Amino acid sequence: MNGITYRLQNFIRKERCSLLLDASAGLSLGTLPGLEDFSQSVRAILPLVDGIVCSPGQISKLNPLQKTDASLLVRMDWNNTLRGPGFVLPAASAQLIPILSAQDALDLGAAGMVSTFLLGYEEAIEAACLKSTVQLALEGKAIGIPLVVEIQTSGPRVSHPGKAVELGASYALEGGADVIVVPFPGLKSLATIGQFVSVSWLLKPSSLAQAQVELQAALDTGAAGLWLDHSVFANGNASVEMEPFQHIRRTSRLQE
Repeated sequence: MNGITYRLQNFIRKERCSLLLDASAGLSLGTLPGLEDFSQSVRAILPLVDGIVCSPGQISKLNPLQKTDASLLVRMDWNNTLRGPGFVLPAASAQLIPILSAQDALDLGAAGMVSTFLLGYEEAIEAACLKSTVQLALEGKAIGIPLVVEIQTSGPRVSHPGKAVELGASYALEGGADVIVVPFPGLKSLATIGQFVSVSWLLKPSSLAQAQVELQAALDTGAAGLWLDHSVFANGNASVEMEPFQHIRRTSRLQE
């Protein structure tokens, strides 16, 4: 068993659906509602998920882990596309900046790397995302740490969101991703993604309210599980927000 397979099985389960939570948006947005005390807020739900995505500064706050805790993954880049017009420093133009190497991620104790693939922006942004994906994938394979690529189709040039998600998944796959995270693209595009993506992939739902319905559609086309974001912390009681999703971690799925 190589290093990638060993680490991957800690947060992508072959026998059942996986549940991952991305708590790293504060890297771009600053302190988020419900995450004012990051360590305390996240520790409460470590036993409830398979993986937690952190910024480089956050990951050290959660060690040491218990055997029943989630694996820790680290966000490998910074980007400003999460900043809407109401943000105190709204983005004038899209930027994505790599901040870690694969060796950095390994030194931090991460079980996996998470990078962003932006679509719908200037050609230079998409080219940089592809270059970063390939580079991290090669570095990760050399030292045994898997790469998770999250597709974000938030750019103003996106005219067909479903097709954009399909394209992003294709780029991530060709770039060497070990896991791909796709935003809900509609039923037709889900079926297409399920047909050509040959690695594990997770669904990021359009909202918490729609998560279970959209996940079921994704599972029917071969998804490995669900990817949630920091919105579960917004009301100050993430454990309650996570309760409806606990059945996911008990749901069997077919071997790939």
